[in-house]
Amino acid sequence: MTESIWIRPQTEYRDEQYFGVGMWSRVFAYLAIVVSAQVLRWSLYVSHGFDLGFYQQALAAWVENGFQAQSTYFPGGILQHNGAWLMTLLAYPAAVFGTGFLFVTESLAVALGYIPIIKMAKIAKLPPSQAALLGVLYLLNPLVIAGNLYDFHMSVLAAPLLLWGMVSLLESKMVPFAGFLVLLTGMGNHVSLAAILLVTLALMMKGIKPLTLVGIVLVGLWILVLQHYLRTPIMSWMFPPKGQLQVHESLRVLLYGAWSVAPFVLTLFMFLKTRRLYLSPYWLLPLIGLAIHILSASPAQTSPFDQKSTLLVPFLIWPVIDTAKHLGMSWSKREHFMMKLALIGMLGVMTLDFYHSAWRVRPQNTQVLTEALGHVSNHDWVYAQNNVLPHLGITAQEIPLSRLKPKTIPPGAEIVWDTQFSDKTTPAFVYADVKNLLHSHDVRVIFQKSGVLVLQLRSHHAQNHGA
Repeated sequence: MTESIWIRPQTEYRDEQYFGVGMWSRVFAYLAIVVSAQVLRWSLYVSHGFDLGFYQQALAAWVENGFQAQSTYFPGGILQHNGAWLMTLLAYPAAVFGTGFLFVTESLAVALGYIPIIKMAKIAKLPPSQAALLGVLYLLNPLVIAGNLYDFHMSVLAAPLLLWGMVSLLESKMVPFAGFLVLLTGMGNHVSLAAILLVTLALMMKGIKPLTLVGIVLVGLWILVLQHYLRTPIMSWMFPPKGQLQVHESLRVLLYGAWSVAPFVLTLFMFLKTRRLYLSPYWLLPLIGLAIHILSASPAQTSPFDQKSTLLVPFLIWPVIDTAKHLGMSWSKREHFMMKLALIGMLGVMTLDFYHSAWRVRPQNTQVLTEALGHVSNHDWVYAQNNVLPHLGITAQEIPLSRLKPKTIPPGAEIVWDTQFSDKTTPAFVYADVKNLLHSHDVRVIFQKSGVLVLQLRSHHAQNHGA
């Protein structure tokens, strides 16, 4: 007599369970919330002219002058600043639809990064509920939202490209992988570290194969072009001087840091639940990235609010997927509920941060500032505080950033100055110099109300301090 043994078949999940209405609702919910916050920050006059203002000017200059486009934010052509050649594709629609188009483009690109995460989870045969949780872990990660929310950066658009590159690695598709790498180069020198980490991931997963060699060649050529032809210094911030360590000591950064290690905490939870230890080798990549960021010579890069930090999130998500695949665990409804509470906590942190970084520090006379900008002619150069520059719009006029401390201000140039607000970037001697101008016969007051001034220089003016 033969004894029959019944083996429970592995559960098969339908594509609709992964890529259904729930997925799209999360994508568009993220888009609606973040774009609304971006527009609100802009309307509060707390957007950063050094980022959003540069791209506004660069895109408008490209429409007018093409490859000859120059920027007064940085010396040389606009592509020489960061090599983000794909931003030229945004120039014409941005000129038509304005600054809001940049906000929507950036947030939509980040939100669509949810899809490749679901795709990777499906390939790893994770249940749809786990896939959705990992996708939300990406969308609500403070490093992602911070890079997306603060103004506009081309490098943030690279996040979904990195994730789709990981999908092509899992599927061993060389042509899509090479295509995503080429698109990645279009996001500028700020994504060079992420591109190197992606090629390293290919080497770890596939070894010395044609796919890996293609990636190495593409990234190598791109770095050579940036360094030697566009003269874009990409290595200065990637490899910091020895012995330099900068640590931000604020409650804001501590809160962000706590949520940034959420992937590590989730992995530890999986170890404890299954009582099995699987140390994914792919943790090496985000650890390298985090180490370079913490030790960076750039003060901005040591902060989790810098846009480059966004590009570490895909490398944090992938080891979690790899760990869940190897441990083959399932989560109870109670565990899912607790994890969702933690994710909601991430959203709470972002809400508190928005209050701290936008609402609390906003200028108190925003209506007067808007009225004052209506008196700016835009026929000549315009000098303004850092937070005012993004409100001058996408204009082809040269709008120097005041923090650059130009040695001379040409005749006819206009100055917009909110005497009751400091943008934290304009040097004190620039404010003192403009104040002295008010007591001379070299300026004409075009607008004056509630501490907001619009001045026009009648003659050439040289500052007392060099640039």
